[in-house]
Amino acid sequence: MAVQSTDLQVLESLGRAQLHAHATRYYKSGGQTEPEVALVVYGDACAVLKDYARTPGWFGRLIAPVLIWREASALRRLEGIVGVPRLYRQLDARGVLIEYLPATPWPQAKPAEAAYRRLDELVEQMHARGVAHCDLRAPSNMLVDEGGQPYIVDFVARVCRGRAWNLPWNWLFRQFVGADESALAKLRVRFAPQLASAEDRALLEERGPIERIARGIGERTRTIVRYFVGS
Repeated sequence: MAVQSTDLQVLESLGRAQLHAHATRYYKSGGQTEPEVALVVYGDACAVLKDYARTPGWFGRLIAPVLIWREASALRRLEGIVGVPRLYRQLDARGVLIEYLPATPWPQAKPAEAAYRRLDELVEQMHARGVAHCDLRAPSNMLVDEGGQPYIVDFVARVCRGRAWNLPWNWLFRQFVGADESALAKLRVRFAPQLASAEDRALLEERGPIERIARGIGERTRTIVRYFVGS
């Protein structure tokens, strides 16, 4: 364990070029609106690098820093919750280094029933910290390991609760919380119908404007700004 701890400390201190030099796999190769996402290995330590440094044009200069800030700020707010990856380091405005999760996307994993209950508890903890994910309709944002521990990733689309005096915004936040809950109901109906309740099925029939916004917010974050690409 001491060796792993030392390796992780070194890994966290590496510069961008060194991190890319230690990348053993690229989950995403990057593009005009996408980051490079790499598995970085140093000794016994692993981490995931999400990096917009080589993203060209207006997107890379203006939009990517906003996306990195959104993800990093959510991970800081959720620090310590089991099931949310740790933020090891924010390199700069266009890159983050986060915890590697040895887990499988939910649809491929076909987890046991207990994992669904743990996932509900995980989302409740996130909401209690004031973060609605807003993109749980994408099952790939939910992972599970061999022990049935769920994880949630990709917080770019998140909405955070405001200060106590900001009643309109906090009302909106609660609507996005409801959208997360509806996404979990859809997950049960789709992948574990034996766990789906009548309330779950009713939630899926009540698709108001807030849920439609939540469903598309992650993709629209990138789609809207494609106007700037190549400008």
